[in-house]
Amino acid sequence: MLQKKIGRRQFLQSAMTVGAGAALAGQAATTFAAEKPSEAPATIRSAEAEEIRAVGIFPISGFIAADGIEMRNGTVMAIDELNELGGLLGKKIKYIEVDDVDSVGDQITTAFKRAIEVEKADVIFSGYHLTSAPEFDICAEAGVLYYNNNTQKAWTDRYASNPEKYWSIFQTDPNDEWYGGGFAFYLNYLVDTGQFKPPKKTAYILHGDDTYDAFIGRTFMEQAQASGWEIIGNEAFTVGKVSDWGPLLSPVRDNPPAILFTTTYNPADNAAMIKQFTANPIPSIIYQQYGPSVPEYLELAGDAANGVLWATVLGYLPDKIGEEWRARYKAKYGVEAGWANAPGNYDSVWVWAKSVAMAGDHKDYKRVAQWSERMIHRGVTGSISFENHAGRCYPWQTNDSSLGQSHIIVQIQNKQHVVVAPDPYTTGSFQLPPWYKA
Repeated sequence: MLQKKIGRRQFLQSAMTVGAGAALAGQAATTFAAEKPSEAPATIRSAEAEEIRAVGIFPISGFIAADGIEMRNGTVMAIDELNELGGLLGKKIKYIEVDDVDSVGDQITTAFKRAIEVEKADVIFSGYHLTSAPEFDICAEAGVLYYNNNTQKAWTDRYASNPEKYWSIFQTDPNDEWYGGGFAFYLNYLVDTGQFKPPKKTAYILHGDDTYDAFIGRTFMEQAQASGWEIIGNEAFTVGKVSDWGPLLSPVRDNPPAILFTTTYNPADNAAMIKQFTANPIPSIIYQQYGPSVPEYLELAGDAANGVLWATVLGYLPDKIGEEWRARYKAKYGVEAGWANAPGNYDSVWVWAKSVAMAGDHKDYKRVAQWSERMIHRGVTGSISFENHAGRCYPWQTNDSSLGQSHIIVQIQNKQHVVVAPDPYTTGSFQLPPWYKA
């Protein structure tokens, strides 16, 4: 046997073209039968020139543009890499962008209808939407492939209710239910291992009044209560509309909880909140959910961020695959990647691309979807394998890290993101925050 090593680039190029073998063989036979190679039938020449149309729908110009740009960058990076490897099935992928501004209401409906009716999308990619729902029926009725990172249990409930209708849609990350419930499990772990010794198991919840943030707050409350924690406060606010966090933090300071659990996806909100909190701190540990994963957060929060806990069910892993990807991202864009949206959308493109390669026809959307259902893709964010057309969560939904994407829990220490759970992806240990004095 020849002991010949194959490089990553060669391997991926082979994987992306293997599905085209039969088509290429048929094309060669037809060309050989023609009197001259240049006189191949027009239908073949047309197929050779055909581009695969990939539409990205992202909030590029609205108030969550910091996230939208990350989504776009990850998608474009994957498509560029695929095209550099020769494309898919001998065809180049054409990236088409649609800006849905703030990603709410009619902006979503308009963007998806344009992607399908005007741009003639073969596949649509997006991150999350703030009022997600209308796009599911739009894509389902059109039978267009749609891969997203919406992080919604509401999606898997919808899919399970009618899989025949929603076959073309895939959420390439786990559900939001694992944010709140998973962090409650981790909190118990800190107490059980003696890393955190609160005088009382009490929690205060501050959550956005949108569906996403409220759901995460509720799932944390339910699991924490089931584990013996007392919820001593539960207040809502409107994301992006809090000009002064003092009134919301005042009752927290009056009766300090062991854990202040906050949830807002907006990094500017999170930064403003922690700066006001540390100006007059109390003996509580602080969880800020997802917002600190966006690079903008540390720029705004500075030293006040040290000690904050945050988490994501869609984050790049700090292993060889993740670090190599980060280096390529920085070389391409000149900035560090955020933890979630850039790698998440990058992985979405590769899930679709591998499915196309195996299906052998990018236009056979049902066959592409069937391959997505069957595959396990080890990406930057972990292993993506689908249950009810959504990724599985490790370690809460599956204890096999080769089948799931990790719910990584991170603490900011010395203005660096340190992964404190789960094993085997930890890069450090939990520390009591600098403001904490029991």
